Amino acid sequence: YKEYLKRFSLCILGLILYAFGNFLGVKAGGAGTGAWISLSLGFSQTVGMSFGMANFVISLLIIIIDFLGKGKLGFGTILNATLIAVFSDMFLELFSFIPNAGGEISGAVVALLGQTVIAFATIVYMLPALGAGPRDTLMVIIGKKFPKAPIGTVKFGLEMVVLLVGVLLGAPFGLGTVLVLVL
Repeated sequence: YKEYLKRFSLCILGLILYAFGNFLGVKAGGAGTGAWISLSLGFSQTVGMSFGMANFVISLLIIIIDFLGKGKLGFGTILNATLIAVFSDMFLELFSFIPNAGGEISGAVVALLGQTVIAFATIVYMLPALGAGPRDTLMVIIGKKFPKAPIGTVKFGLEMVVLLVGVLLGAPFGLGTVLVLVL
């Protein structure tokens, strides 16, 4: 019981940190940010819903694809879809007084900081092994379809497609976007 509670708590902490990384990605402003944040930003602007809710809807759609693709889903997958959305909106509301970064350089720094938080958060929420996130599961499914392609190439290709859709939906694109994608 205590071991599972510890694992569960670590997963929750990682998802909260991930949401804070999303918050920073949004605050990067016109400099742009990572692919998945861009998709949620573009979708939220297009359909008129909060960033977190857009993130949640996208996560649910990906979970359906993961399920149909016979991806390995777990309790952590559902927590990921739900809690990142809730906490992203909470951070955006709680810190709404903080303006978006005003310049390309400052925005790129904020975008990279957000991506660094997300990378660390991913390690934290994956460590308890309660289930990968919907996007990670999708990447693994695609990777299995192209077994000769390195997983890094699969991830990069998936993120390029996601970024393109986000930008076409109106998400900002700039130095932050390029740096997050390349680094």
